[in-house]
Amino acid sequence: MRSQEMTSRERVLAALKREPVDYAPCSPGFNPLHEKSRIGRTYQFPWGPSAREQIEYLINELGLDPVVNVGLGGSQMSPGVSSKVWMEDNVIHKVYSTPAGDVEAAVEYDDRWPHGYDIPFYSDFLPAHYTKPWIETEQDLDCFRHILQPVDYAPRREAIRFSFNEAKRLLADKWNLATRAGCGTGLTGALQLFGPTQLCMMTLDNPDLVHGYLDIEHQVSLRNLEIAADLGVDIVTRNGFYETSDFYSPAMLEEFLYDRLQAEIALAHQGGLLVTYLVHTGVMPMLDYLRRLDFDCLDSIGLGFHGVDLEKIRDSQEDTKSFWIGPDNTHHTNADDPEVMREVVRQVFRALGTTGVVLGSCPSIHGPNPWENTLAMVDEWKKLRGG
Repeated sequence: MRSQEMTSRERVLAALKREPVDYAPCSPGFNPLHEKSRIGRTYQFPWGPSAREQIEYLINELGLDPVVNVGLGGSQMSPGVSSKVWMEDNVIHKVYSTPAGDVEAAVEYDDRWPHGYDIPFYSDFLPAHYTKPWIETEQDLDCFRHILQPVDYAPRREAIRFSFNEAKRLLADKWNLATRAGCGTGLTGALQLFGPTQLCMMTLDNPDLVHGYLDIEHQVSLRNLEIAADLGVDIVTRNGFYETSDFYSPAMLEEFLYDRLQAEIALAHQGGLLVTYLVHTGVMPMLDYLRRLDFDCLDSIGLGFHGVDLEKIRDSQEDTKSFWIGPDNTHHTNADDPEVMREVVRQVFRALGTTGVVLGSCPSIHGPNPWENTLAMVDEWKKLRGG
């Protein structure tokens, strides 16, 4: 058993690798939410607006193990791609002109639209506002081949490295924290581009179109994994929020994702990166599929949903994965009674022990959630974390 005190970075990385730790780390995520999602609710976070202020509070006041989130290269567009935005009859339109033609999206504007005079590609606010999604046809996909391309890393390397080193030097190195980057969205991003119903039907009616998009996004992800390894990032997280059995059968997930995910994981491991998979709901029917994927950690499984069995999830993975897990933001972090949070923490440690577990929030604690709930979670963690 490990008794020597570890740095926060050592503790989190060891937990993700299922290695001995001085005690199980606690590293929840915090999401202030867009101000339009907080209408009528009181903001609860007790720190200022910067990442530095948040991290200093989490360390000094709560004794947590926050990670430092960093950016990678993203994607780039072909030369000559241009865009324009206009509004007609309360509908915002945006069109990109590419060498393959034009691709357009349109959204209904209302008081809940958070993106101003613009339409992004990836946002959970898109599906409820679409009057026309970004991708509907092969022509749209041909245009996206010019819009979503892997970054030409060599000419941008120094600028990307400078940005990473700023976060590493000022935050990660100062506090001995792990660094983490998001990399890859697959069907999660596709859902936001196609629309949920449209994408699910497209997997049946025109699967080649879905595969075509996933191939484009896969190449971007592979390049960003190369960048993450070159920078020396510790952890990369695949956003699989909408890549679950809420939308697809395990066989469909296998068809559309398995080979691409395994290739991305293999490249990440080759570069010395740990890879976590953010999946929240719809996991119980896909446990065997998750077992066969070589992710190091399953992140943010929602424990409050009907039928979720943490012991069954644990046993299904056969000690091949760690868990970044804790109260979920649908049933727990917004509860009226802080005892709800304490019981979830107890549930996690009863089922998982203190090896291979990072106590977190699934996927995040929201700005309007009662702050006493977070304090209860932290207090219970300190009682049960071991060491």
